[in-house]
Amino acid sequence: MEDYELFNRNTQAIIYGFQRNPIQRMLDFDFVSKREKQSVAAIIRPTQTAAISYHKVFYGYKEIVIPIYKTLNLAMKKHPNADVMINFASFRSSYETSKEALESDTIRTVVIIAEGIPERQSRELIRIAEEKKKNIIGPATVGGIMAGAFKIGNTAGTLENITLSKLYRPGSVGFVSKSG
Repeated sequence: MEDYELFNRNTQAIIYGFQRNPIQRMLDFDFVSKREKQSVAAIIRPTQTAAISYHKVFYGYKEIVIPIYKTLNLAMKKHPNADVMINFASFRSSYETSKEALESDTIRTVVIIAEGIPERQSRELIRIAEEKKKNIIGPATVGGIMAGAFKIGNTAGTLENITLSKLYRPGSVGFVSKSG
């Protein structure tokens, strides 16, 4: 992947925070986009007691399992090809988990969903990302999508909306939006 590319059809992500609907919607997008491998490599759930457990999801018409780890460090070791971390942690803990991901060797892009992260902490994350030549999307993002390649969380809505909008296939037009 080129340095300027955030995602491609092979991008895999580690999801921090157990979020059933966004995970399933990402996998539905992967299936209709005909990705060879699903985009969700692992889930982090720091509140679980076991070091590793599993979450059953659908990939098209078949059930698959995605590993759930207690720590980000363990997930990164087990899935070194996952270069995106999508952080669904609350604003209280998203700074520390995002910082850990940015300081790792394997994560290239950190997506921070949480709102309410103090400005000082946001600036510190930006400084670390610039120093390490990594990317941050957020904080307070709703996600993003690269048509036919990769979807972050709930972006673009349901499978029906993705199909009607033809977002399952690559295109040549991009759109960036900002609110507030």
